[in-house]
Amino acid sequence: MPQKQRQKGFSIIELLMVIAIIAVLAIFTVMSLGFEEAYAADERGMTVLDYLKEARQRSITQREVMRVEINRDQGTVSLINENTAGDADDDEVIRTATLVGADGVVFDRAPQNMDAPPAEVAPVPVLQFNLSVHPHSAPDNVATLRFHPDGTVTDAGSNEVGDNATVTGATIYFWTPLQDGSSTPTNGDIVRAITVLGGSGNTNYLKCVRVGDTCTTWK
Repeated sequence: MPQKQRQKGFSIIELLMVIAIIAVLAIFTVMSLGFEEAYAADERGMTVLDYLKEARQRSITQREVMRVEINRDQGTVSLINENTAGDADDDEVIRTATLVGADGVVFDRAPQNMDAPPAEVAPVPVLQFNLSVHPHSAPDNVATLRFHPDGTVTDAGSNEVGDNATVTGATIYFWTPLQDGSSTPTNGDIVRAITVLGGSGNTNYLKCVRVGDTCTTWK
């Protein structure tokens, strides 16, 4: 009778090669997750910067007030054309983007581990959130920047059509929390900021250099 053929198993070398491939793939997975976290604050910041720049450009070229709303309750940023002055019924939402995600980026307040905020030629207070007076977003907590054809930027004003609005700048922070065991994030690991100048609508995008656990200088 013919002899039965033995089934060949994996050799030690083949097993080692498989283990090595799995280890390399695992390393690349961990690295990709790290890169995603590292650029999460930049991604959110660049999204809002794009909205601010478009609002300024449209307001000047179309000669209409363009409103940017950063909604803390909904976790969104919206670009809105106010169209006819003094009438909130024809406000048109041009586009909206989501600012919240599993990466945990904070956008509604400044981190506490900063030596100082970004320096600018004019005052740029931290972005302020208030109960919205606009039909589009009421009654959510919203930070409003209204870009005017003359280049100035104002706040939301006292009512839905922006009466009594005042010229204002703003500093908008985007940061990933520093892993320090705190249940509520207060300190930033990767910190970015956008400054908006109220007198001109100009914007700057800055990153904070961290030394130890402290955000020391802006670039």
